Amino acid sequence: MWRQIIHQLWNQRRANAWLWVELALVTVILWYGIDLAYNYEGAALQPKGYDTDCVFDLMVGTKPLELIGDADNQRAGEDFTYLYNLVRDYSGVQDVCAYYGSVPYSGENMTEGYAPHADSTHVVHCYIRYVTASYFDVFRLKPLAGQLDESHWTKGEYPMPVLMSADLVDSLFHTPTYADALGKTCFNPYWLQAKNPVTNYRVMAVLPRHKLDDYARYEPFIYLPLDEALFWQHIAVRVSPDHAAGFAERFRRDMQSVFDRGIFYLDHIRSYADMKAAYDVEQGTVNYLNTVYAVAAFFGFNVFLCVLATFWYRTRKRRSEIALRMAMGSDRRGVLRYFLAEGLMLLALAALPAFFIALNLQLADLTVHTLVDVSALRFVGCFVAACLTLAVIIVVGIWYPARRAMRIQPAEALHDE
Repeated sequence: MWRQIIHQLWNQRRANAWLWVELALVTVILWYGIDLAYNYEGAALQPKGYDTDCVFDLMVGTKPLELIGDADNQRAGEDFTYLYNLVRDYSGVQDVCAYYGSVPYSGENMTEGYAPHADSTHVVHCYIRYVTASYFDVFRLKPLAGQLDESHWTKGEYPMPVLMSADLVDSLFHTPTYADALGKTCFNPYWLQAKNPVTNYRVMAVLPRHKLDDYARYEPFIYLPLDEALFWQHIAVRVSPDHAAGFAERFRRDMQSVFDRGIFYLDHIRSYADMKAAYDVEQGTVNYLNTVYAVAAFFGFNVFLCVLATFWYRTRKRRSEIALRMAMGSDRRGVLRYFLAEGLMLLALAALPAFFIALNLQLADLTVHTLVDVSALRFVGCFVAACLTLAVIIVVGIWYPARRAMRIQPAEALHDE
């Protein structure tokens, strides 16, 4: 059958040449659209390095100075500890932690640079989070190597223990495995001029790759110990899944009056999912993606109509050939299989030049790769997806008109011809 298909395609080469060019061009266009969508959706599907599902951000505010008395100031630490424990004991709460520094989905970031003792000129800038030991339970952080020792997670240790993301470890130490980085030390050159400089940091564990939000690249991260929760820090609350729905509203209703204690009040409590949605709108991510996908959908729809109409018309025009094949003894399934194979053969022949055109576009750096790096796997995956999409369109464009043509009696179709 394949030999007969190739022979017929060659005999009709003048008519098939235009179809071959059309398929090659739409394959490249479709590949580019799929690759563009992958740059954003691929980034969104990548793990952030920490789990924010069922986690809520809570901030305790302080009242204006004119409303605060000396007695309130003196017992502020005691009051905050009391409120912190109330949050821990609230119904549905699994874990609570305090932290400050780089906060996801907020634009509130803190960065510093660190250098290995082996090369003090090699300074790597990274994002910082100061966290209590329970932070890693709240955000479900599982080390790739090493483990957190809560008894030594304190600023009083020397060298001070830190947890680093895989990107920071790779940039600082260039070790063959993450386990080899455990126990290695680095220093912060910006602290050397301080009155009481802390210049030694020891790697306690290596964490997965981190990023600040879904539509972002991976960045180096470092975690430093925070001895106790203070009112100006963020409080993260992990809630059990069966209590997550409506948790912020219930907590605010039940605890608003309770948090009115001394100098404090409940500023806000919101889920990280709500923070993400608000941050995406604030950064213009939603509008940008809507525009990108609208343009991609427009081109995709035009490709669909173009290819579908071409093969639909081409198959209807060959009704007499279908009738002749059936008159010669071919069954309907065999005729349909032949026409489908012929269409897919045309696509395969068009995919060869399309592949080289797309590859040259990729090598010329004309694709969008702001969030996900260019790779052979990405290129091949997007190109195969484009070919499979066109294959489905071709099958639909051949199957339906061919099925209708086969319902007509062969003699009637030949007589009309």
